[in-house]
Amino acid sequence: MPIFNASSFLLFKDETAIGHSKDVKVNIELDLQDSTSKDSQGFKEFIASIIGGSAIVSGLTAYDDSLNFEQFADYVLTRSVQQFYFKDPNENSFIVNAQGIIQSVDEVSDHEKITKFNLNVKFTGIFTAGDNRNWENIFDFWEDISQNWENV
Repeated sequence: MPIFNASSFLLFKDETAIGHSKDVKVNIELDLQDSTSKDSQGFKEFIASIIGGSAIVSGLTAYDDSLNFEQFADYVLTRSVQQFYFKDPNENSFIVNAQGIIQSVDEVSDHEKITKFNLNVKFTGIFTAGDNRNWENIFDFWEDISQNWENV
């Protein structure tokens, strides 16, 4: 198993890296519904339910970045869905590809300190984690196989 250097991982909005980021946390979660009954002999049982995810980024503010507090605040106010990728820009072996809604963005400017920002993104709809394939091109691949099979 390869060793990853965490400092190279970035969160991208479309093809633009969120610049000057210090920390990125990507969370993929599965809701578990309690299905314990008398038949479970005293052991808890669960049913896998809804899958969700989020990304949290903290970083240093640079107003000349193409993505800064002003753009993120605008995305919150317009409730727009954006495309996000979490990946190592030098390697495509692990990518989280998701559409997300920016849940919150804040900017902190303490006296005599560097201005920082915090960004919370909630994933919406189907998202993928793994190599760079996503649902759209997987289905295209199967449609190509089906069409080629019919042409035999």
